[in-house]
Amino acid sequence: MVKAKKITKRKLKEPDELVTLTQRALLFAEAHAKKIVAAGIIVLAIVLAVVFYQMWDSKKEAEAGQKLSQAMELYQRVSSPYREAPAAEVKTALGGFDELIKQFSGTASGKFALLYKGNLHFKLGELDEAIKAYQAFLDKAGKERLYRLFGLEGLGYAYEGKKEYAKAVDAYQQIISMGETFQSGDAYLSLGRCYERLGKNQEALESYRAFLKTVKKSEMTNAVLRKVSLLEK
Repeated sequence: MVKAKKITKRKLKEPDELVTLTQRALLFAEAHAKKIVAAGIIVLAIVLAVVFYQMWDSKKEAEAGQKLSQAMELYQRVSSPYREAPAAEVKTALGGFDELIKQFSGTASGKFALLYKGNLHFKLGELDEAIKAYQAFLDKAGKERLYRLFGLEGLGYAYEGKKEYAKAVDAYQQIISMGETFQSGDAYLSLGRCYERLGKNQEALESYRAFLKTVKKSEMTNAVLRKVSLLEK
């Protein structure tokens, strides 16, 4: 027969471990009730703030997108290759992008508006303003490769227009360094043109050769071949 374990008075007086932990938790919660409630309110406020910000941000992006769509209608009209838009009409289109940038500068649409703003300033011959717009766009473009290429190209053309050929060269070299073949041909052609203006005939020759190698067939091919022939003499 198994002998029953004797429970002494001392063991009966020892507190149950689970009961003790529960009591301690309750005592802690009671002692720190105000702090716990305050912390809960703070967490709830942060969660609500994030939710409301996302809702507000989404609404703002939608409004900016609609504004960009309206501005682009005017942009396409004044940029048509089939008609020469009067300066007043170009300035009206420019005003649409200026308003968009002012109201929605932190949105994606506000960012892209800078690129089109640069194009319109360039069209008006306002090269300093075009450069500012292109540079502002490039500062915000991040990893957006396609539009970054367009921004660099516009920047290069604007610097060429100011006869600041060294700065134009830098813009075109950045295009080439991005490794996008479809844009590299034009960049090499522009580099050759700028190097010629700078009196750097050897660099111009190398750029034109790179153009011929990159662009197999183009309406510019014969003209570039003639350039190469002259520079090789």
